[in-house]
Amino acid sequence: MSYRPSLAFTPTSSAPRPSNPPGALVPGQRPDRALNSAQFAAAQQARAAGVAAGLSGRELEVSVAQAVMRVP
Repeated sequence: MSYRPSLAFTPTSSAPRPSNPPGALVPGQRPDRALNSAQFAAAQQARAAGVAAGLSGRELEVSVAQAVMRVP
């Protein structure tokens, strides 16, 4: 008599991965990579506009991150 392995399939699953890497404020943001010159300029402009509009803290940082993500 030959040995036949069980045909029962038990799927393995890993823990769900977060949609954003640690430190990311908006989807697609990569805080582990440096900004290019166009993104850096957009960040500076967005930060100045946010401060002028009265934003601060997390609201300001999310606004800046969103502006940077719109730059190719």
